[in-house]
Amino acid sequence: MSFFIHKKEKHIVEQIKQHVDLVVETVYLACKALELLIEGKKEESMAHTKKVHKKEHEADTVQREIDKEMFGGAFMPSIREVLFIAVDSVDKVANRAEKLGDFITLIHPDVPRPLQDDLRKMSKLTCNGVKKMKDAIYNLFENVKQVHKDTIEVERLEAEVDKYAWKALDTLFNKLKIEKFSERMMLREMIIHLSSISNKMEDTSDKIDIIALKLRS
Repeated sequence: MSFFIHKKEKHIVEQIKQHVDLVVETVYLACKALELLIEGKKEESMAHTKKVHKKEHEADTVQREIDKEMFGGAFMPSIREVLFIAVDSVDKVANRAEKLGDFITLIHPDVPRPLQDDLRKMSKLTCNGVKKMKDAIYNLFENVKQVHKDTIEVERLEAEVDKYAWKALDTLFNKLKIEKFSERMMLREMIIHLSSISNKMEDTSDKIDIIALKLRS
């Protein structure tokens, strides 16, 4: 089973897809900014954080249009409510990516070499996770039976991000010699900002699963 989509609703479906596409781009840009920071290319990194802001704003604009049209009566009430919540949750993923971008812009710390590999792994897993979240959104409208496989993969990738986050935090607090506690805490904050992106993706995957279950019941 899939959505019974009226003509008016087809436009909203395209907007929902456009919105998640923008969120994916926002996350990719934030992860690229982090990669450039790790490489010591701080000016290039901060240039990318400006792109993060721009893309997140574009996603917000599309979300507002979706909200306006759904409040106008699109979709059945039971589906409309959970779909509205899911779109809002997807948007929060972009917000988390923007927070990482803001941190890089304001603090741009030097990243010690022992942390770099784990941060890179976290970043790659985060990008893979947001791609699977996008697949889940698309499959709500195209192949609802595939949605649960997509959301399970999002959850698996989030668990992998958490694993590397804890490894990085252990290195930071137990293995690295950093004289200033403030520097240690700034690096901790950056690790947490990065891991929070995939945490929000997992929250979103739960909401997408609810919609898929409603469609399949």
